Amino acid sequence: MARSREKGPWFWRSMIGAMLASVFGLFALAAFTAAPATVAETGCRMDRKDPAHTVLLIDQSDPFNPNDLGWVNEFVDREARTLPRFGRLTVVAPNSADPYDAKIIYSHCSPGSADHANAFLQNPRMIEDTWRETFYEPMAKEIETALMDKRQPSSPLFEAVYSVADRADFQSSRGDRRIILVSDLMQHSDDYSMYRTGTDKDAFATTRIADQMPEMDGVEIVARVVPRQEYDLPMSDVKAFWGDYFERTGAQFSSVN
Repeated sequence: MARSREKGPWFWRSMIGAMLASVFGLFALAAFTAAPATVAETGCRMDRKDPAHTVLLIDQSDPFNPNDLGWVNEFVDREARTLPRFGRLTVVAPNSADPYDAKIIYSHCSPGSADHANAFLQNPRMIEDTWRETFYEPMAKEIETALMDKRQPSSPLFEAVYSVADRADFQSSRGDRRIILVSDLMQHSDDYSMYRTGTDKDAFATTRIADQMPEMDGVEIVARVVPRQEYDLPMSDVKAFWGDYFERTGAQFSSVN
């Protein structure tokens, strides 16, 4: 019977090298995924390097119907889940009292949803629980309160968009930027009102709003039009008006309905 060949020194050296490489690889992976220092109140990075910032601009100039809560929650859930870990989500509402200072309803950074969990190093179930308890549920509660808020005397949407674009945490250095308009898109303020002039571009061009065009290169704007029994203007005209406005700011505009 032939004697089995003993494994030579090169075999054992290769095995030791492979084991060392595996150990160093695990340490490198752990270091790469280690959490940076964060602000306790918001869960956001202390170094302010937000990988993304999504702003939900909720127009509650007309109170939402209780039946709307379902689709709003579903829509917000999808948006929140797309945020990467430490991505910021801010919820604002137009401010009739001070149009260029939109009301901040909620601003927090995501701890990362289970959709982005690392199956090798993390427990997706625990990630999901943390995401819901510390991020999503507090946000959903604040949004529900805002949706059922009393009717506002005006709807300064353009001014609110300007205030968002002017935020220090919404500049081009903050990663991917999105503004989600949850609104019927009917602008109504002292500076410009679609109820008075419709979508007349010449009338708009004479306003202070037209003179204060924000710079939003690279920003993605998405409209989720709130259903109303009837609209004061053809929605196709209103969308075209907003599309032209955002094109001039450098942003990309689209509508999901």
